[in-house]
Amino acid sequence: MSKQRKRRLTPQSWLKLLFGQPPAGMYRRPSVYMTGTQMEIEHFRRIRTYDESKLCLELYGGTFTVYGDQMRILSLAAHRITLQGRFVRTDFTDSINE
Repeated sequence: MSKQRKRRLTPQSWLKLLFGQPPAGMYRRPSVYMTGTQMEIEHFRRIRTYDESKLCLELYGGTFTVYGDQMRILSLAAHRITLQGRFVRTDFTDSINE
């Protein structure tokens, strides 16, 4: 029985891994950041519905819904939204046709 050797990285291969390109499609993946009473959602396609208690966003490949109280939009950019309020729960469905 032969033992498997751990493959050591050379400095050159280590730097290549460190500074290499990220996987394809990484920058279009949705991201959600929450801090206290603020939530930031990135990489959505469009807003489906919005009121003080519910925000529904269409993502690439599904819908993301945020439920809460006294929610308001602090900022809105092309593919980024920042909310403030009391967040109760979130839902994700992977079908955009409900």
